[in-house]
Amino acid sequence: MSSWSVPKRGRPRGAGVTRGARGGGVRRSILGDQQVGAAAEIEETGLFGAVKTGRNLEQTIDEWIEEYERNPDAALVKLQQFFISCCGCKGVINAHMLSTMEYSDIIRRMTEDFDEDSGDYPLILTGTQWKKFRNNLHSMLYVWIDKCKSSLIFDQRMMDSVIQLLTGLADSQVRAFRHTATFAAMKISSALVDVTLELVAVKDRNAKQLEAEKTRLKQSSGTNEKLDVLIQKKNEIEERTDDVRQMLQYIFKSVFVHRYRDVLPDTRSICITELGNWMLVYPDHFLEDSYLKYIGWSLYDKVPDVRLKCISALLPLYDKPDVLVKLELFTNKFKDRLVSMVLDKDNEVGMKTCQLMTSIYRVFPSLLQLKDCVPIYELVYSNHRGLAVAAGEFLNTKVFQHSHRGRVSSVTNSGGRSGMGDNAKLIQDLIQFYIEGECHDHATYLVDALIDTNPMIKDWQTMVDLLLSDDVESSESQLIEVLVCSVRQAATGEPPVGRSVVKRGAPSTKESRTLLEDRTRLSEVLIPALPKLLQKFIADRDKVANLISLPLNFQLDMYMLIDGLALQLRHTVQRCMNEEQWDEEDEAAMLAAFRKITAFASHIDLKKWDLWDVVLHVLNNHDDKAPRDVIDKSIWFLFIQLNWDLLRLVRDQEPNKAVRLHEIASRMDELLQVLFQEAVKKLKKRRDQFLHDVNIILSEGASGVELAFQCLNDLLILFNEELKSHGAHLEPLIVRLDNDFILKMQSFVNDNVFTPPSEDTQLDQQQQVELMHMKRSLLAQYCKMVLHGVFPIKDAAFVLRYYCEFYSDFGDILKQLLYKCRDLNFVACAKAVTRALTDVYESIRMNTGLEFVDPLSDAFHQLRDLAKRFAVAFGNDHLKNREAVAVVHR
Repeated sequence: MSSWSVPKRGRPRGAGVTRGARGGGVRRSILGDQQVGAAAEIEETGLFGAVKTGRNLEQTIDEWIEEYERNPDAALVKLQQFFISCCGCKGVINAHMLSTMEYSDIIRRMTEDFDEDSGDYPLILTGTQWKKFRNNLHSMLYVWIDKCKSSLIFDQRMMDSVIQLLTGLADSQVRAFRHTATFAAMKISSALVDVTLELVAVKDRNAKQLEAEKTRLKQSSGTNEKLDVLIQKKNEIEERTDDVRQMLQYIFKSVFVHRYRDVLPDTRSICITELGNWMLVYPDHFLEDSYLKYIGWSLYDKVPDVRLKCISALLPLYDKPDVLVKLELFTNKFKDRLVSMVLDKDNEVGMKTCQLMTSIYRVFPSLLQLKDCVPIYELVYSNHRGLAVAAGEFLNTKVFQHSHRGRVSSVTNSGGRSGMGDNAKLIQDLIQFYIEGECHDHATYLVDALIDTNPMIKDWQTMVDLLLSDDVESSESQLIEVLVCSVRQAATGEPPVGRSVVKRGAPSTKESRTLLEDRTRLSEVLIPALPKLLQKFIADRDKVANLISLPLNFQLDMYMLIDGLALQLRHTVQRCMNEEQWDEEDEAAMLAAFRKITAFASHIDLKKWDLWDVVLHVLNNHDDKAPRDVIDKSIWFLFIQLNWDLLRLVRDQEPNKAVRLHEIASRMDELLQVLFQEAVKKLKKRRDQFLHDVNIILSEGASGVELAFQCLNDLLILFNEELKSHGAHLEPLIVRLDNDFILKMQSFVNDNVFTPPSEDTQLDQQQQVELMHMKRSLLAQYCKMVLHGVFPIKDAAFVLRYYCEFYSDFGDILKQLLYKCRDLNFVACAKAVTRALTDVYESIRMNTGLEFVDPLSDAFHQLRDLAKRFAVAFGNDHLKNREAVAVVHR
């Protein structure tokens, strides 16, 4: 087929050099009304309209084929017009132009009709009606070739005209023409590759039939009519296969070779993507060094998406054993570039390259040297999780592999079992890798990179056996780090802090089940082993500190320790409360029991052990028996338990979810509502009990009750008006304070914070530092309640009046309070300032016994200094502070 001879210099025949950039050269000033109307009609009907809407593609193509069979000229005009319209050009092609003009002249004419004021065209538009245009165009071209593959593509007219037009458009300086034509040409080539594969399959069947027929004729005399038919069929298939291959070769040389390095990145990406597909489905023809070199050269592209397309094209090729020989030269030539790309500035490119290097190592294990692997090893500590996991998979393939003979440790563990399984050696290799990496305190990143792909990370039994043996004596600390990190992530499913992950919603049912299974399994392994580990490493503070964090991740329903602690606490409280006077042994036993139970309560909901009444009984006897440390622990435990109770209600976890059966839904809804109301009443009762006892403690003694004041403040913040945002059913829990309560709180702060310095001079320096820390903490607690809306902003005046007097001790705290109140409500802050100044004035007047304060006195001078400091907080923006200043002066 002479029309498909490849151009010597790669330029398509008939494609002249067109002038202009994005919009082309000289544009016609005004399109005629008739041409505008024709262009608009084309957009809404025919092939372009079907692609634009995505509807009736096959039907439209069938209608076009029928028209082509009746009137080829008219059908070809419509097809050529379709490609011009896809480029966003308003120009119209007619039969006269096709019969009398070269394609270079037609394209030049279309360039003149192109809108140079707009850089948009259908392939890049993102509006509602265009977002599927690219996929629809791909589908249309594929269906068109598929329906024409039996005859029309071989008639030496249809494909000739289409390819000549597309090669000319792809060589245009107008970006829309070049981009769209390249896309269409590449998709047509992909469809032609499928046609070629079908022809090759038919050719193979024909060859088998020929062999069978020749064998039959040798065995029996007969006519060879069937043989003649098969030979004729063979010649026809070979001719058609040769025609399609020439089309592919022509498009490749005329379009791909020029456009794979186009200035537009998407054009380059299209070329590389389609070439990768051809290599995958038709390796006999395309998987050659003459084609692979284009992907190799594009690995150096400046745009990450193009580099990503190159790696994506190569990845599936290394999974086909029958084509690996064809990849060997390419891999050797571009190995250094691929190794460097694992550190690509684009994380997605780096991740895909790591996956590619893993595939390359599997098939060419001797190709990669140590210097090639080190950059990949280090990526397991990357902040990007996908990149770290890909590097972890490379580690699994190259480093953490069992030998064919198996690796079984010969040590005997503490339980008397000989051998630890194959993972013992792998875990030791892992620890050695961690140590040699010199990334201390980053074990959690290493674990996260491997936990989904290597079972040894969850082989907690082997880790425990190694720790109890003497095999890892020099690396015990590192193994404990890996064990703790593995347990934490398996139990929670949370990645390390700082490692970026794709945000997602709640875990799926499968993920939740996996977490529960892992948590159960690790609990079964570590609960009996933990005492032995603690006993062995009792002298090493760091190792013990890591090990004691393990119970936080256990399935505590299986852990009997809390049952024992709860029972011990009940017995201790009952015994001590029955005694008239506690001795040192009683105090020590009670304090030890409380320390243990509160340590768990801070991390775990102890609702099932129902210790509220037991601890409340201790708090009720604070005045005569229980020492201060025990009272502090009791207050803390009750406060934490109230937090857990409220959290359950807010999360709608109370009552028990097991009751929530979907059957008999209406009856269950009523039951749930009743149980929920009971839970609210129970929490309200507990809250009131706590408030009552803490108030008594605060009123009876002003010293040593800092924790009570802190817990009271935090409780008031938890149960303030914002609780309604979680549901109207929680409104009964809101605490609404009266003036008497606020006055008591202010009196407590006044007595414990704003005390004269002379009262502290009898203390030594260390005691004075501790006392000042306590005072600042109490003041900060009061300020926190103002800022969280527990107290109105006007009550900030109570502490703001001391701004100047105690500036050296509390100036930073009071300044922040003043500025934050201003940010919350300018006018309310002005009222608080006015009230503070008024209170100071009245205090001066009472102290002097005079009706009016002397403006020349020191006290009035201090009052003016206080007003000046307040004025600074209002700033210089008179429009913003106008109303607030007016409030001050009313």
